[in-house]
Parts: sequence; structure tokens; C-alpha cells
Amino acid sequence: MTKSNTLFPLNRFEEISKHPENFKLIERIPLTIEGVDTHFPIELNKRLPDDKIHSVVFLDTETTGLDQLKDKIIELGMVKATYSKNRNILLSVDRFYDEFEDPKMPIPEKITELTGISDDMVRDHLFDDASVANFLSGNPLIIAHNASFDRPFFDKRFPSLSNCNWADSLTEIPWKELGFNGSKLEYLNLTCGYFYDAHRAYVDCLALLWLMYQVKESFTALLNNARSVSYTAYVIGNTFSFKDKLKGEHNFRFTTLDNGIKCWCRDFRNKAEAEKVKKVLLETYCDGSTNFDVDIREFTPKTRFKKNI
Repeated sequence: MTKSNTLFPLNRFEEISKHPENFKLIERIPLTIEGVDTHFPIELNKRLPDDKIHSVVFLDTETTGLDQLKDKIIELGMVKATYSKNRNILLSVDRFYDEFEDPKMPIPEKITELTGISDDMVRDHLFDDASVANFLSGNPLIIAHNASFDRPFFDKRFPSLSNCNWADSLTEIPWKELGFNGSKLEYLNLTCGYFYDAHRAYVDCLALLWLMYQVKESFTALLNNARSVSYTAYVIGNTFSFKDKLKGEHNFRFTTLDNGIKCWCRDFRNKAEAEKVKKVLLETYCDGSTNFDVDIREFTPKTRFKKNI
């Protein structure tokens, strides 16, 4: 699609005014308009005298690929915002960090096509570890849209910051219950009437922040889930004979632990429910020829979304 085909159709104003029911207007996310970031901090909601003020950091990475062992971060974007803990609403957009780093390896062509980031753009660039640490001072909650992807890359690159608190807006918000039929960041914003130039770390952070600001229930749900303890059940061993039932009937997903062991896992917000499912699996499928174990592990914001251990 050429740029000219994406411009607003000014020549259709008359048609739009006659039949507005046949059209919907979408606009660029205001925070992503060029030059807006020079005016940070920007107030989103009025601060009240009794507000308990905390910070969150929206974080996104662009990488050379999906392999957390061999691929590297080429762009790190972060946006710090202030929110009211007692009202669970965002109050202001405060500042941002957006830098490249040279991965010392060619950026795959498909990554350049997706992100627009080329070898020339990152050549000789290096993240300033002190600046990143300073940005995350005060132990803010880090929010990523797919933290299971971003956190392992971040922790590997910045091991001294691997004990931060993380939340995942992709999986810790019940988007379907909030009226959305999908959970991709672009789709969610489009449904709310906004668009942006996706697949650049800093812009994706602003898009996620804007979504949390527009859909206030999503931010509340995220904070509530992020503060809680969660549990993951790992089914390890001989599961071949009932793998389809694990996926279809019991909602488990296939994964690989850091030690290379392949297994099935499922997340729970309640330990009792995890124990109940463990009991069902062992009583239903474990016999002399099918030996496996179900390991239930506890996770907090400090340990969630780390690499599988």
C-alpha cells in the first residue's frame, strides 16, 4: 500500500456527511505525533491531594530474532508514567528512553523489513547501562505487551536489573471480558479508534500507555493481577499418549525449559485450582506405561515471565 493510499480521503467529505453510519474515524495516537515527546511531562488526569503516587515503566524491545539464547536486542524503548495507586489511573507521561545497540551481527532482512531498523542505524551504538538503571530507579512496575518475550532478553542484557517487578498486558488483562476479540496491540488500539507506526520499541510503549489510559478497566485489571501471586503447573515426562487432551481439554501449552526439557504448562491464579488439575491429571493419565510428574511453581512480579527454570 502506497503512502498516498493511506491519507485521509478529503474528497469524500460530502459522502461521509450524508452517510456517517457507514464510516468510522481513526486517528494517530496523540502521544506518537512527531514532536509531542519534547513536551513531556504531559498530564493525563488531575492529581488529587490524597493520591498515592507510584511509577510504572512501559517497556518494549526490538531484537534480531526470536531465539532468546542467540538473538540480541537492537532497540530498547521505555516510557515512564505516574499513576494513582488508590484510583488505579494514569496521571502523567513523564519521560522516555529510546536507544539502539549494535548486535555485532547482521540484522536479518526480515527484521529490517518489519522494524525499519538497519545495520547502519545501529552501527557502533551501545546502551548506557547506567542510564537504563537510573530510568528504572525507585523500583517501578515494568509493563510489557508480551513480557514472556521481552523480559528474558532484557534480563540477559542487563543482569543487574533482573530482579525488577514485571507485568504483562497481553496475558494479565481479560481483553475478551472487556469486549475485545483479540489481544494484539495494534488491534486493541484500532478498536479504540487509534493507529500508530508499529514495531518500533519507543512508539509501541507509547501505544500501550495510551491504550491503558483509554481503557481504564484494563489498567486496573493489570495492576490487580500483577500484585498477586500466580502458579504454573509443568507436566514433565512421558505425555505422548495424552498430549492432545492436555492441549484441548486442559488448556496446557507446550514449552521448553532452560535445561532443554520439553514439557506442557498452564498458568493459574489460584494454587488450589492448580492442585486440583494436578490431581485430575495424575489420576486420569498416570499408569505403568505413562509416567510423568506435575510440578507446581509459585511466581511473583519479581519472578514471573523470567526464562523457564
